[in-house]
Amino acid sequence: MKALTDKIIERLKELSETCYPGLEFGEGLTESARIIEQYEKEADFDEIARVMMKHLGQGEKYHPHHTVIITNSTAELVEGQKSVGQVMDYVPD
Repeated sequence: MKALTDKIIERLKELSETCYPGLEFGEGLTESARIIEQYEKEADFDEIARVMMKHLGQGEKYHPHHTVIITNSTAELVEGQKSVGQVMDYVPD
């Protein structure tokens, strides 16, 4: 499975190739794909994290007890069953 941005870039490139040569529409699609690729390369951690936060916050698939753990090779969706909240008793000042 591909990342969403990869799917968008691939589709824009496909569409640009099916346009007649010299038409602005095809060139616009190619440029759009290039811009998206550049944004993805330059993305900050906060921007990438917000994509996942936005996804978790939409629809009825997820609720506030869901947590996502992402590494460079895995992504886990976990659900909290019980919590004591934040306990600061053992954190040094």
